This record gives sequence, C-alpha cells and structure tokens, in this order.
Amino acid sequence: MLLLFFVFTLAVSIYLFKRYVPVLGVPCLKAIEHIKNDIKIVDVRDFNYVQGIFPNSINIPVAYLQRNYKELNGESVIVVASSHLEKNISIRFLMRKGIKVVGYEVVGRSCKCPKLNMV
Repeated sequence: MLLLFFVFTLAVSIYLFKRYVPVLGVPCLKAIEHIKNDIKIVDVRDFNYVQGIFPNSINIPVAYLQRNYKELNGESVIVVASSHLEKNISIRFLMRKGIKVVGYEVVGRSCKCPKLNMV
C-alpha cells in the first residue's frame, strides 16, 4: 500500500512539474524585437486568439504541436503563448524534439514579476 502511494505521489509530482514549473535557461523576450533576426516565432495560442500581432510567425497551437513540430526543422525559435501553462508545455515539448528555444513571450504579461522582482 505504501508503494502504491509513493508511485501515485511521484506521478502527480511529475505531472505538476511539467505544467507549472518554469523552464530554466529560457529567458523572457519581446518577440516583436526579434522578427528581423534569423529566429522563427512560434505562436502556440489557439487559432481563435491569434490576430496578426506577430508578422511572419508560425501559428501552431499547443494541441497541434505534436503533429506539426517538424515544420520547424530544428531551428531556433521564440515561443509566444497566452498563459504560462501553454508556455511551459510547449517549450518542454519543443526542446525534447531537438528544437532550440531561445526565449518566450506571454502575451499581455510583462517579463518581470512585480512582487518577486524576478522573471
């Protein structure tokens, strides 16, 4: 019984870690400043919420990343998301597939946390 509890607790901890803990080494950037660079912008927001804020960006919602990540061909990308949950899930997935994520932007949020004074 104790082993079953340990396995269940470990599974829940891993699930929560992947969704809510920020990815280390991936800084918050303003994607609009990097449009002219050689870096692609991947917009992982749902099709209904994308309104052409980032020209020449690739819109692949989180639900379709597994099916369409090969469009990126291992290039460097900046992830644009609507929430920190979308950001964490998509960055971890893309990094697992060998795509270099150089930064992220959560639309409507500033890069710094005003209460903790950190990214």
